[in-house]
Amino acid sequence: MTVRMLFVCTANISRSPYAERRARMLDPERRLLVGSAGVPGMPGRPMDPEMARQLVDRGGSAEGHVSQSVNEDMLAFSDVVLSFEFAQHLRILEEWPQYAARVFGIGQFADAVDRLRQGAGPRTVTEIAERATPDSMGWDVDDPYRRGRRAARAAAARIDGHLMRIIPALTGTEPT
Repeated sequence: MTVRMLFVCTANISRSPYAERRARMLDPERRLLVGSAGVPGMPGRPMDPEMARQLVDRGGSAEGHVSQSVNEDMLAFSDVVLSFEFAQHLRILEEWPQYAARVFGIGQFADAVDRLRQGAGPRTVTEIAERATPDSMGWDVDDPYRRGRRAARAAAARIDGHLMRIIPALTGTEPT
């Protein structure tokens, strides 16, 4: 079964496109269908150069990324929507409350994965969601935009830490 995952940050130029590309890299069997968007977004822009550098340093590429704004069709298509800040989570729920059951902070969702018994094969989004504690600003991944290489490296490391727990839980495979 393919899990449809949407990453949402503010402008879709730093954290969410980085996570989208890294999730693909960590899922060689293509069990996930991943995308990214921004809320409110800044459509038509490439990935932030510092986050792109972090992606390249990890063997990926930012080539071809064009930012877009989140919309209802994206949310309806997704099994799970992962934001990077509590404010983004709330903004999505304010505009589209009908998708509340599938919207989580990335740290909140990774924490829920940690609450599951390991080694039981792939988990469903529902199984993970049932373990989720409330989202909060404590789960936020700081926005590295225009804050230099150190901030980009810190954001990438934090996102990678979350993805290294989330991807195996959803796919039943070890990350590569």
